[in-house]
Amino acid sequence: MNSTIRDYIFFLLCFSLIFDNIPKPIQLNFLGGEVGNKLVIYPLLTGAIYSAYCHYKYRDIFVHIEWFKRYIAVFIAVIALSTITGLVFFPYYDLVFSGPANQFEKLPRILDFLHLHGIYINQKTMMQLWIILRQLKGILMESFWCFGGAYMIYCWYKNDWHRAVNIMVRGISVSFIVLFFYALVEISYLGGSLRAADVLKSINPYIHAIVTNHEWWPPLLWKNQLRLVFPEPSHVGNFIGIGLPIIWYMYFSQKGWALTFALAIHTVMSFLIFMTKARTAWGMLVGMMVLLLCLIVWGKRYALLKKFVVLTVCIWIGFIGFLQFENYSLSTSTHSEQVVAVQAIENNFTSLASSNKRSNGARYALLKAYLRTGIEHPFFGVGIGLASAYVRDHFTAKESENSEIALWIHYQDTHGPLAYGYSIPDAMNEFVNRFCTTGAFGVIVFFFPFAYITILLLKKWRRDSELTSMFVVLALVSSVVAGCNGGVNILYAVWILLGVSYAIIFGRNEKGNT
Repeated sequence: MNSTIRDYIFFLLCFSLIFDNIPKPIQLNFLGGEVGNKLVIYPLLTGAIYSAYCHYKYRDIFVHIEWFKRYIAVFIAVIALSTITGLVFFPYYDLVFSGPANQFEKLPRILDFLHLHGIYINQKTMMQLWIILRQLKGILMESFWCFGGAYMIYCWYKNDWHRAVNIMVRGISVSFIVLFFYALVEISYLGGSLRAADVLKSINPYIHAIVTNHEWWPPLLWKNQLRLVFPEPSHVGNFIGIGLPIIWYMYFSQKGWALTFALAIHTVMSFLIFMTKARTAWGMLVGMMVLLLCLIVWGKRYALLKKFVVLTVCIWIGFIGFLQFENYSLSTSTHSEQVVAVQAIENNFTSLASSNKRSNGARYALLKAYLRTGIEHPFFGVGIGLASAYVRDHFTAKESENSEIALWIHYQDTHGPLAYGYSIPDAMNEFVNRFCTTGAFGVIVFFFPFAYITILLLKKWRRDSELTSMFVVLALVSSVVAGCNGGVNILYAVWILLGVSYAIIFGRNEKGNT
C-alpha cells in the first residue's frame, strides 16, 4: 500500500468530520447507510476500494481478520435477533396498517408490482419481510462502514500509529481553521448584519441539507445561536469531543509555533463554544476539562497541571469574550458583567439539571418514555425502527401535554408510526435508544470494543505516562459520551478513534516492538 495515498485518505477522513449532514443530492444513503449523509462517506469509500485492491494484490493489508469477523458475527446475530423478536411480538400492526401507505417508502410500489404479475402476499407478512430486509441492510452497513472502517484504520496504521496521530492533528487543525472563517460570517449575522445573513443563505444549502425532518430541521438560518457548519448548535459539542483533545495534545507535546497555534485554537474555540449557547457543548467542555484533570492526577504527571491551568484561563477568556458579545447584542449597559455571567451559566449550563428549562421538558420526557419501554423489554428490546409506536403509549398524561410532544404525536397520527423524519424521534441518547431497541445484550455487544480498548489505554497511560495514550483515551471517552446528545454516529469521530486506539495498543511502537 502506498503510504502517501493512505495518508491523504486518512487526512480527508479527519477533516471531513465537520460536514455531518451534506446536501441531499450528494448523499449516499443507499450505499453508506448510517454514514451516507456525511461527507466522510467519500474518503471512506475511496479507502475501502483502495484497501481491497491492495489486499488483493499484496495479501498483507487486512490482518487479524478472524477476530474482526467473530465480533461482527456476534453483533449482527444479536441485532438481527432483536429485530425478528420485535416483529413477532409487535402489538401495533393495526395502527400501522391504518396509517398512510407512504410510511413504508417503496413497499406499496412493490406490492402493486407483485399484484400486477399475479403474486399475492399478505400485507402483514410483506411488511415484516420489508422491515427485516431494511434493518438487515442497516446492520450490515453499520458493521461495514463503522466497525469495518475502524478495523481498516487499524490495519493501515498498526505499524505506524504515531503517523496516524500526527495526521489527525493536521486534519482537525484544518477543520478548526475552516470553522473559524465560517464563524466570522455567522457572528456578523448574529450581530445583526443583513449582508452576512445573505451570505449564509447562499452558502448553507451547499454545506448541509435544509429542512429534512419535522418540516423545519435544519433551518436555513439558526437564530440567536452559533451553529457553524453543523445542522444545529448542539452538534458542536459532538465535534469538540475529538477536536479539543487532539488540539490539547499538540499544546502539551509541542514547542514553539505549534504550541502557540494550539493555544490560539483552544482560546478561539472556547469562545465559539460559548457562542453556540448549546448546553451540550458547554457541558462537554466542562466535562472534558474535569476528565483531563483526573487523567493528569491519576497518571501522576503533576508537572502538566501548569499547562492545565493555562487552558482553564484561556477558557475564561473565551467566556468573557462571549459575555462582551452578548452585551453588545443586547445594546444595554444596565447589566453588570457578573449578572450577565450568572444568567449565561444558568441558561446554558445549570439548566441541564432542570426538567422545565428550554427543551428539557420534551427531551427528558422522551428519555423516560424510552427507558420505560426498554425496561419492559430488557433483553433484546423492541427492535430497531419499531420504538415510536411503543414510546407514544409510555408518555404520561402530563408529559403528553407538552407542546413539542403533542407535535410529535400529531406527526405520528398524520404520517404513521413508521414514517422516517416525521414520527416520534429516537431517544436523542445513544445508550437509552440502544437499550430500548436492542436491549441489554445489544448495548453490551455494541459498546464492548470501546470499553475494552479504553481500559487498555488507561493502563498504558498509567504505566508509560505517554501523552498520546492520555489524549486519545480522552477523545475516545468524550466522543462516546457525546452519544448522550443524539448518538455516537452524529459524527464519524468515534470510529476513527477506535481504529487508532487499537493500533496504539496492538500495533508496533517506535522501537518496532508489538
